[in-house]
Amino acid sequence: MRALMRESLVVLAVMAAMAGGTWLLLYRSQGQRLEQLHAEMATQKTVLQSDAQKASVVPDMVRQVRDMMNRYKDLDRKVPERTELGGFLREISANLSDENLSNQLIEPGSPTTEELFHTLPIIMKFRGSYLSLASFLRRINGMERLARVHKLKIDSDPKSNDLDIEVQLSIYFTDKGA
Repeated sequence: MRALMRESLVVLAVMAAMAGGTWLLLYRSQGQRLEQLHAEMATQKTVLQSDAQKASVVPDMVRQVRDMMNRYKDLDRKVPERTELGGFLREISANLSDENLSNQLIEPGSPTTEELFHTLPIIMKFRGSYLSLASFLRRINGMERLARVHKLKIDSDPKSNDLDIEVQLSIYFTDKGA
């Protein structure tokens, strides 16, 4: 009986050792896998935070694009597809007359080509008071068509209260319709 008991104990010890070894082997491999998963999870959290930070600027960019679209929605009217010089000159002439500016001379120059648009310089000479000039320049600024004053030359006439005025401005147009 002792031999049986002894053999049983040996078998039991071997089985316990095998169970313990199996448990250690499985636990260790699962522990390593768990560490890998924790490391991968930390990496993914970092990536997710970075992506969230990048995505947080999208609403601001959408607002900026919407603001720019509203700001430049009339750009096609302000920078038409062709010179339309006749209508512009009639409008300028009417503005000059409305402001009682006399001796009007309007000289369109030759258009110059830029990358996205063309520029047409115009030189205007006329006589009038300072207040009339200021009102005329305000009207140019308020025109539907984009026009920019580049040079303003004012000479006073000692014989009268009028000023001799020369304005150099440019209007802009595109070729996209041509």
